Amino acid sequence: MRMGNIRYTGKKKSSRSNNNASSVRDPVLQSTPQQQEAAAKRVGGEISANVIDVVFIPQITDIVERQAEIYAQEVLQQQQEKLQQQMQQEEEGEEEDDEEEVNEEQQDVEKGKEQVEEMEQVEEEEEEEEEESQDSHDPTAATDKNIFESSSTSPLPSLDELNLPSFLYATSESREEITTILHDVSNHFTSFEKKSTAPWKIHANAAKFERQLDEKYGILRPFITQHPEIEIFLRGVQRKYARGEFSPFRQGKAPVDKKTSIIILFIMYRNGVKLEKLILAATFFLVGLQPWALVLLVIFGRQLMEGRRKKKVAGWLGRGEVKTVKAYYAHAENEKAKHDILKTPVGCPITEEDFVEEKEGGYDTMVVGSGVDTLYTAALLARTGRKLLVLSPDNDASGCYSLAETSGMSDAVQKVYGSVPFDIQSNHVAHVERQQRLLAPALCTDTDAQGGVRFCRIGTEADGFTSDILSIPGMGVDSRKDTHPFLLRAGGVSNIAVDAATYLGDGWPEDDGVGHSTSAGYLAAAAGINATASEFYMSKLLPESIGGMKKNSSYQEASVRYASAFLDQVLPLNPHVRSLMAGIGMKGENLPPSKTSMAVHVTNTCAQISPEGFSYPVGGPRAISHALASVIEQNGGKVITGVKIKEFLYHEKEKLQNEKDETKSAKKGGGVDYSKPRCHGVKLVDGRVISVGQNEESCVISMLGFIPTFIFYMPDDIRTKYGVPSGLQALTERRPLLHFIVGLDGTAEELSLTAADWYRLPNASLALDEMDPITGQVKQGLIGAQVIDFDDHDDSATVGAELQQEDDTEASTKRDKRAKSGTAPTRKKPKRNKFCTGQSWMKISFPSAKDPSWKERHGKISTCVVTIEADDNFVQQFDSSPKIFSVTKFNHEACAHVVENIKKDLIDNFPQLQGKIDFISMTGPARKGLSHTPLRYAVKGIRPDTPYPGLIVGGSDLTVGDSFSGAIVAGWMAANAVIEYSFIDHIYLEKNITNDLKQFLSSPRSEVKGDDIAVPFKMTKSDEDIPQAAESSKEE
Repeated sequence: MRMGNIRYTGKKKSSRSNNNASSVRDPVLQSTPQQQEAAAKRVGGEISANVIDVVFIPQITDIVERQAEIYAQEVLQQQQEKLQQQMQQEEEGEEEDDEEEVNEEQQDVEKGKEQVEEMEQVEEEEEEEEEESQDSHDPTAATDKNIFESSSTSPLPSLDELNLPSFLYATSESREEITTILHDVSNHFTSFEKKSTAPWKIHANAAKFERQLDEKYGILRPFITQHPEIEIFLRGVQRKYARGEFSPFRQGKAPVDKKTSIIILFIMYRNGVKLEKLILAATFFLVGLQPWALVLLVIFGRQLMEGRRKKKVAGWLGRGEVKTVKAYYAHAENEKAKHDILKTPVGCPITEEDFVEEKEGGYDTMVVGSGVDTLYTAALLARTGRKLLVLSPDNDASGCYSLAETSGMSDAVQKVYGSVPFDIQSNHVAHVERQQRLLAPALCTDTDAQGGVRFCRIGTEADGFTSDILSIPGMGVDSRKDTHPFLLRAGGVSNIAVDAATYLGDGWPEDDGVGHSTSAGYLAAAAGINATASEFYMSKLLPESIGGMKKNSSYQEASVRYASAFLDQVLPLNPHVRSLMAGIGMKGENLPPSKTSMAVHVTNTCAQISPEGFSYPVGGPRAISHALASVIEQNGGKVITGVKIKEFLYHEKEKLQNEKDETKSAKKGGGVDYSKPRCHGVKLVDGRVISVGQNEESCVISMLGFIPTFIFYMPDDIRTKYGVPSGLQALTERRPLLHFIVGLDGTAEELSLTAADWYRLPNASLALDEMDPITGQVKQGLIGAQVIDFDDHDDSATVGAELQQEDDTEASTKRDKRAKSGTAPTRKKPKRNKFCTGQSWMKISFPSAKDPSWKERHGKISTCVVTIEADDNFVQQFDSSPKIFSVTKFNHEACAHVVENIKKDLIDNFPQLQGKIDFISMTGPARKGLSHTPLRYAVKGIRPDTPYPGLIVGGSDLTVGDSFSGAIVAGWMAANAVIEYSFIDHIYLEKNITNDLKQFLSSPRSEVKGDDIAVPFKMTKSDEDIPQAAESSKEE
């Protein structure tokens, strides 16, 4: 028999039966292939599992039984100990003697255990001696002894003790075979060297390792075992994780201490670093976030931001796609039909159906006002799924004036001018491409991105596309009584600087810079300040708590300062240039620089330096208004005209509800105070009511301005009980305006009419600078002194006489004399404001000369609009809080007198109109909002959202008055306030109503050959330079 591959035959005794069990047919005990493979790997040894089962199972069973007895004794002992502990707890109140007895009993038990262990050891020693004595007479046992003598476990039983059949070892070969088997088994389960590991432990560890691999990797185990480098990598990752290297927070000492970190963050804040970058830096320095965690945070944040950017906010009531509308002129068959549309007013008269307060599927948003800005706001909101109701106090929602509103005209005049619109508002458009981007989301139709509306440049190539003509007393002439017109041409800074050098003695600019031109330096400085204007106006949409955290922009800091300080500092030497810049900065209001905010100066100046100059909508404001009204109506809205409003309606809530609203208002943190009554509609002068309901989504937008909304159209009890927006009491209303409608016989070419607006600006009159003969220092005079102190009886202007005398030596002597005599100084009484021909503030415009389609639409007639400030014969100012004007009852004689003066002034400046005037009609006084003082831009309450829920205020009071761009931006702000975008949307996502509409609107798919325009006109070569269509995009 070969020992390498064990093979023998014979009868086998079952390990689970006794020695007298009957024998069965001898099985063939042969190692299986798996056992042979294990033997080759030295994992399971070189023995057969069947032999191990036959030889050692009885001995193992005996050992298990003995261990069971010992375990039973230990369990019994533990139970006795627990019982004793319980008895001890119950007898805590007994005497100390009892405790000693219990201790003695425990000691006796322990002594008994020790005696039992000693007896067991003695028995084991005796058994070992008997075995040794038997082994000394048996040569086989001697061999086995050498095998097991160094074993750390119990010795293997001898051949006799195993009680194996005699035929297994009757011969010497069988003895050698069994001896070899026992030797191999002993080597497997024992270790002869102290430092070596027993093979059975190796086998057990290998099996454990195999099991752990199955638990960790599962079905991936074959792949990992074939690529050990993967397992090495995974183990390295596990070790790094155990050391905390994968923790998102820094382990160990920070690279920079907290004090230094705070200093670094403060420097970043002062240098204008964005808030999101400051937050990331704070998480790294102070919180201790790992760089890789910061990267993951940025990625995760951007994913959230992108998801937010693509979603519609709560203010969007329409959850579906933005409706695509058709052009308002889609039904027109020819050009004449398109022209006829512009002869009809925008909107329709009010009907009885409009007085239903609340009805199913009714209106949810009301806009009160007239003009392009009002309709623009309504059209934007109509695109978001809201149903708009526009209430126009005028008979034409476009803001234009028509003779249908005037009585007393002859039939001949009514026949010619009855359908002619007179543009009495300022609709000059600067930076036309920017404005088209704002207008496109509201105007876009299925055939054109601008709704067919086009713009043309004001002026002609011959006059350099002049947009404004300034007549400033004393500027460019020797006498302050005389004036010389200054033309503001297109072309940006360079043309204005060249003209100032030519006519006003300013330095010449260089081709690549300012050069020696002080006017170019002033314009460049104004442009730098105006670059941050968007931040200032955007802050009015943010909660006050968030807006207070942002650093003030240069525009905001300039807005609370007077323009005169900036003019005197930048233009100290040439008073003529100083007057020119003062006139450019404040044309729309008769307010001197010493009372004007620098913000309006900067805005108007940057509009004037637009490279392409100013533009005008083809078809006038009616073309834009018809396009916007069509969008409103196709989205379920309506435009109503001739609505005479008495007051806004407010609903006061219960006391309990007010307490809940106060909590809601505190959580919101914005300008809305939910404890105040909710605005839900208007009440007309005839007592009828129009309401949009009291739902949370419904709102009323007043485009009338802050003074009419909170002073004239708010019930007295509501205003007295709940107050007005913060800071409104400190403001002043600008003086109302009178508009004079003039019909002219002849075309613009026949009458040589200019498309530019003509201004007379006494508020920018030349300052009288004086030079000190001793020191040589120049003492700057006061710009616009005629407005401050003007003698009606003397044509000569006293330039702030009292102010000048205060610094004069002679005046100082007079003050000393008055002090000695005890007489108090007297000041002049405020004089009545009265319109004076050739002196008072005036604006003359010819709207028909600006529109290239006018002649084709209205023939050989022209229009003129003269605007002046209403004097004290028509309005009276009250010394109230805020300071407001009240319209007085004026008679026919006062009107006739001022009309005669206007006619005289008009002919003096435009003598070609002599004998060409068909009629002159006066309209007004018209309120134009707040005065442009620094207080207007400083108070916190001038913002779209008001303290009253459901009430939003728009209009140019939010931005700059007498500006088309300012009015459009103000309407955009009001629409965003209704949608209630969060500060995250505005600041970080650049998410607003125009950007969202751009995202959700479908691009126009024009089926019309050529350019689809609303008002056909002959485009000149200069108009081709203007972008006539622009896709909607974000505001620049």
